[in-house]
Amino acid sequence: MAAEKLELEIIEGPGAGRLAPLEGALEVGRDPAAGFTVEDTHVEPRHVRLTPRGETVLVEDLGEPGGTFLNDSEVAAPTKMRPGDELQIGVTVFQLRTARDVAADGTAARPSPPPRTDDPAFEEVESLLDDRTKAKARTAPLALFVLVVLVVLIFLATNRF
Repeated sequence: MAAEKLELEIIEGPGAGRLAPLEGALEVGRDPAAGFTVEDTHVEPRHVRLTPRGETVLVEDLGEPGGTFLNDSEVAAPTKMRPGDELQIGVTVFQLRTARDVAADGTAARPSPPPRTDDPAFEEVESLLDDRTKAKARTAPLALFVLVVLVVLIFLATNRF
């Protein structure tokens, strides 16, 4: 009996819903020459290689600094991936699926939640981003130093011989 055909689907991130059949070794990355190109700026030009081995796929990180994660565990050596397993590179999450599952269930892509701008917590976080946060981070050591000096002066002033 022949091994079932396997497909790789982007289920989260840029290009969610795209499928790539795994008929031979497949490199995934931003490089247009890669077998499966992704539009994720956190992914390296040639990030990972996937090689079908019967009912599984061998996942090989190509040594890029971004990291490759299989089911939330970092891939440090060639690792087997099975149908249903999830692979993450950058902010893109893939799922290995059988052709039969794809035909029966359609896409496994997860819907992206819309950004929440009406949430008061969003406004609080937004107010702390970039320039204000950086300015506060630069002044924090100075403020801590001034506080320590004041405490020492008060201590010395109240404990005279």
